[in-house]
Amino acid sequence: MLCVMGFALNLFGATTVAETALTSNATDIDSLASLNQIDSDEQLAILKQSVLDYAMERNASVAAASWTDNDGALKEEVMMFSNLQLEKLRPQPYINRFGLKGTRLVESDSAGLTGDEQSCSRPGARRQRLKLMLQLDQIEDVSVLNLMSDSARLIKQDFMQAARFGALQDTTIIEPEVVGTSAGADYLQYMVLAEQVTSDLEVIIRISGRPEAKMLDRFWVTKSSRGPIRLDIEIIAQSSLGVQFSQTGSILVKSDAGDKKAQKAWLTLSKSAVTDLAQWSSQAIEALGASIRCDTGSAIVVAHRPDGGLLMAGRDVGLFYGQKFLIMPSSALAQRQGLERALSAIGLAQITQLNNHTASIEVYAGPEPRSYSNMIAIPLAALAP
Repeated sequence: MLCVMGFALNLFGATTVAETALTSNATDIDSLASLNQIDSDEQLAILKQSVLDYAMERNASVAAASWTDNDGALKEEVMMFSNLQLEKLRPQPYINRFGLKGTRLVESDSAGLTGDEQSCSRPGARRQRLKLMLQLDQIEDVSVLNLMSDSARLIKQDFMQAARFGALQDTTIIEPEVVGTSAGADYLQYMVLAEQVTSDLEVIIRISGRPEAKMLDRFWVTKSSRGPIRLDIEIIAQSSLGVQFSQTGSILVKSDAGDKKAQKAWLTLSKSAVTDLAQWSSQAIEALGASIRCDTGSAIVVAHRPDGGLLMAGRDVGLFYGQKFLIMPSSALAQRQGLERALSAIGLAQITQLNNHTASIEVYAGPEPRSYSNMIAIPLAALAP
């Protein structure tokens, strides 16, 4: 009888150990699964750490001040500063040594310098807005004016085509509109004007020209034929951080054999000049597109509204409803406040209302800003699950 009871106890004990082992394995699997799920607070902590690492790499400095209050107590304040360019940060997904996915922030051009050649070939987290502006030199020579106008028309046409099919496919071209009206400012703002559109880069195309005298003109030998005209072209792309891209070129417009007639003014570029201009324009636009992909971050300006923050970007740059963002102070505000206050103001937000050129956001992790002025938002299109 005792043997039977002992066997029953042993059998019961073996079953308990097996169930415990199965329960332990299931718990380990659940814990690993939950460990791979990074919640918003953990994601925010990882992003703050990446911002701190970025600041430490840019020669951070510490400023300390101490004073005595009315009660004789010693007070001290320590602030850390760094030469930050937060607008150039972009999200980068990664897998750590434990196999967990995450998202960190890296500077745009630094990613290209570390050997990541694909960082400049793949598109960014959003489209970039380019404000195209044409500046023609003021000159009285009608021939030069005609050639400059024709050159501006061709370069603008090349930009539009590159934005559709070429090197500027990740951009949206904004053309300045000239509106002439006698209506008041309040009427224009509330009754006529649409959403405000801000640009990420101002692309300025400057064209100047001058006639070049030929050697035979001094002796009145070829005075009846049109002399060559030199066109100087410069493309400058600048953002709030300064000039990002600059390239210059020069085109010599000559008269072809069939054009050497007694004309008083040029009307359009010659065929050879059109070919030279197209070649130079193509190379400049391709270099500009590479600069935008490598050196331009994905930060979006945030405007303050009574009901919360408003992103100055919308569907036109590829944003979508529910998209998540990292909001933080701008570089200028972070320089004034110090690194500690800048890190404490970082939070996560998502789009709650989407328009063509703007989007409303709501903070779901981190502190709610008292004011969204001088704040920026970085799209986190690849947040860890």
